[in-house]
Amino acid sequence: MKKVLDFVQRFDLLPRYELLLAAASGGMDSMCLLDFLYENGYRVCAAHYNHQLRGQEADMDEDLVRAWCAARRIPLCVGTGDVAAYAGENGLTIEEAARKLRYDFLNSVAGQTGAARIVTAHHANDNAETVLFHLARGTGMAGLAGIAPKNGRLVRPFLCLTREELAAYAKEHHVPYRTDATNADTALTRNFIRAEVLPKLCRVNAQAVEHIGETALRLRQEDEYLDSLAAAYLTELKMEAGAVTLPCAAVTQVPAVLRSRVLRLALDALGAGKKDFTAAHYDALAALCAGSGTAQLDLPGGVTARRADGVLTLCAHRRETPERVLLRAGETVRWGGFAITCRKCEKTVENSENTVILRGAALDAPLSVGAWDVRESMTLPVSRGSRSLKRLFAERGFSPDEREQTPVIRSGGAVAAVYGIGTDALFLPTDGESVCVLTFEKTAE
Repeated sequence: MKKVLDFVQRFDLLPRYELLLAAASGGMDSMCLLDFLYENGYRVCAAHYNHQLRGQEADMDEDLVRAWCAARRIPLCVGTGDVAAYAGENGLTIEEAARKLRYDFLNSVAGQTGAARIVTAHHANDNAETVLFHLARGTGMAGLAGIAPKNGRLVRPFLCLTREELAAYAKEHHVPYRTDATNADTALTRNFIRAEVLPKLCRVNAQAVEHIGETALRLRQEDEYLDSLAAAYLTELKMEAGAVTLPCAAVTQVPAVLRSRVLRLALDALGAGKKDFTAAHYDALAALCAGSGTAQLDLPGGVTARRADGVLTLCAHRRETPERVLLRAGETVRWGGFAITCRKCEKTVENSENTVILRGAALDAPLSVGAWDVRESMTLPVSRGSRSLKRLFAERGFSPDEREQTPVIRSGGAVAAVYGIGTDALFLPTDGESVCVLTFEKTAE
């Protein structure tokens, strides 16, 4: 696997002496990933998420991952969730809901374990399929750039390998894996591209998958460069609480090829989600800047754009930050979008994505839940010293609104844990002592 090791070194994906969290579904790709990390001497733990979508088949996937990890003494954390119910409650497709819950779980486990990287087994075929999907749907350069080798602490060392190369590795190394029968359902767009479109492109050129990946990588580099050019037009951007302002001339005088980028970067500064933004929305924003007088535009994600006196103001309507609440053993409190139950137990309980486990002594001082403070920091397990909450949130891609709504647990005023980030090393329980268990249940606010 020299090809992978070279790719890893090129993009600085896998720090040799830090803990890596491998996402393991039980399929061929992720089982090869586990085997590769283990055989090459990386410090690795694994996480498996059961989506409760395939009944006994999903349980058998979990059993395989459990057995493989147990035989090699690789720590494994298993999570589960009712994806179908979550999709219905939140107006998402099954695929969107599964991805959201799975990555929430992976980020939570990484926080609890102190893993430096979350490693997934996306490969060159996945990348090519993503590019083709975005191309058919309509996209800009960022969509044609495909899957990034590295996005914060999320890394994908197998992007340099085709599916056929992974299959050969699995055969040569006797890697066990499970096959998801739903992958053969070509009624699903991704599966149709995989089974029908990409093979036909490979008839045009046998190396179509590799060439699409190489093109995507070049486009990613060019996209990043164009973003740096667009950022130069934001020198007059000002930030206030929940709003950013920019002279309309700073938009209208930008070369047309960069105009949407300037507006996107302004929305990034606002911390607004851009999932539902289309080219039409950016065109409407540009037209708003080019007009005169006072006018207003409502945009996706609760964003409002207003033009007045030659200034563009972008506002995000965010929820109020909840006040701090005391936590007591045997009680359940509501904070933000969570119901939080506090228990004191005499022995260690199994960790999960919805729990935070502290040493029992944390209850000796006033224990509370509240919003973060920009001045605070914490030390995660296996971490090299204290790190600010601001940096930890940024590394995990939390938007400003998500930061304000994330529960921070304090004992005697010191940060003991941050939900979805991890537990401070000083508050981790040791063998033989009682523990404080906090269970988080998401609720409608």
